[in-house]
Amino acid sequence: MNVFQMLRLPDLVSLLNLICGISSIAIAAQATVQVATFQTAAAHDGFTLALILLLVAAIADGADGYIARRFKGGELGEQLDSLADAVSFGVAPALLIYLQFGQVNPVVGEPDPLVAVFPAFYAVCGVLRLARFNSVASLKTGFEGLPITAGCVMLVTYMLLSESLVRIDFLLALTLGLSILMVSSVNYPKIRNIRILAFVASVFGITMLLYLYNVEYMRTFSILPFILMLTYIFSPFFKIPLLTNLGSKEYRNKGLRARKEKQ
Repeated sequence: MNVFQMLRLPDLVSLLNLICGISSIAIAAQATVQVATFQTAAAHDGFTLALILLLVAAIADGADGYIARRFKGGELGEQLDSLADAVSFGVAPALLIYLQFGQVNPVVGEPDPLVAVFPAFYAVCGVLRLARFNSVASLKTGFEGLPITAGCVMLVTYMLLSESLVRIDFLLALTLGLSILMVSSVNYPKIRNIRILAFVASVFGITMLLYLYNVEYMRTFSILPFILMLTYIFSPFFKIPLLTNLGSKEYRNKGLRARKEKQ
């Protein structure tokens, strides 16, 4: 059967996710060349655009799941989604970290081994997390291990902050922590509340619009998505009520009863 005939609407959104990931890698590679030729301003803009494209990929990843639940998905759905996630949220952020921070001397191209190992470990853990998700029965109320999309967005929102706040030692520690959380057995909530998803998507959308308007405003505003991602990542440990209960059937039923009582 022709593979293009097997594609459905959710699959097209997954392909958008993949295209954004590939484009992010290509732009970051071009920015590395610009650094080597002392085109510093252009390189800086290139790395920022590469990060913004990963936010677009994250929105597409959330949208394809919602669309798949609303419309019938195709045979390619689950596999295509995982492959796109591996590129956009595993390989792409790992390469971005290395390309932006891993060159001690951009002219000679002398690599920093430490900055190479941590991102590579992150990419491996991300792929392992996706493989486990596809091979083991998923939890109804949550994810086993940190979702790879959340790990990528956490890295992206941190790197979008003001340059004075982005430290390579903290970034590597964050990369290592996210890697371990992805392959851990920590139960993370599935957020399917359309209002919360719309709010998060709008925050990412504002971040992208501010990139087009004023990069400095964008870096200031990026504190908000960074805090949102921190809240999600720490939610299983601090038992944040809203997030830890979002995937619970009892919580949804409680909300439904409360609305009926008000009526």
